[in-house]
Amino acid sequence: VSAITSVDTSEMFTNRDKEIGYDESTSVKLVLSGDSISSSSDSVTVSGSTATISEKGTYIISGTLDNGMIIIDADKSAKIQLVLDNANINSNTSAAIYVCKADKVFITLAPGSENTLSNGGEYTAIDDNNIDAVIFSKDDLTLNGSGSLTINASAGHGIVSKDDLVITSGAYTINSAGHGLSSNDSIRIADGSFTITSGKDGIHCENNDDTTAGFVYIAGGSFNISAQGDGLDAGYYLLVDNGTFDINTESTDDDASTKGLKAGGDLIVN
Repeated sequence: VSAITSVDTSEMFTNRDKEIGYDESTSVKLVLSGDSISSSSDSVTVSGSTATISEKGTYIISGTLDNGMIIIDADKSAKIQLVLDNANINSNTSAAIYVCKADKVFITLAPGSENTLSNGGEYTAIDDNNIDAVIFSKDDLTLNGSGSLTINASAGHGIVSKDDLVITSGAYTINSAGHGLSSNDSIRIADGSFTITSGKDGIHCENNDDTTAGFVYIAGGSFNISAQGDGLDAGYYLLVDNGTFDINTESTDDDASTKGLKAGGDLIVN
């Protein structure tokens, strides 16, 4: 275990990452109802129980979808905010929310809302990407808000970003067969409450192609993690500045002072 002396944490989170507000009057509304989705905007294409969002903007999602998904497939420069306002989405065979292409997607939990996303136990390919999580993003992903989100992944992972995964607020309960949170480039958590039960690592970040990526930074939050792998596992470095942690793992060789924490490079707990 060695100290990290060269990490600048001042730009880990943008103002937009922390912004949980939205203008309801100018937002597009998606209403979920069993096996159907309704929206009046041309930026949303509905096919059966799948809605594809193709333009930048803010989209408020409410209601229940028994077996379907929300897909983001927009311009590579588009920033899109999804507001979950008592939304319940289950996909039997894929991700409940799939970010195929965008610049960055923000998932905001509406004030006081209780949201649930789930997978039914398998993932069937719908394109060239290996979708394997209830929320699966090919691009940068931020979650925030003052509501709650429960994720049930009876197969695969809870939340996956192939770029950066940022969480700045919200209450999260994640039950996953695989990793709870997973990212290739970085996982950055400013605050929030997390109850994670995982068949692999609770929080996992690793990039096999870039040795300067694959880090975890935690500025605060409360974490209750029960993992059959590691509690927090970073391929590059793991930096914890603040937060409260209750971590239980299956590992028998953890050092007592860093139980459940693993880093390929530096590990520092301030």
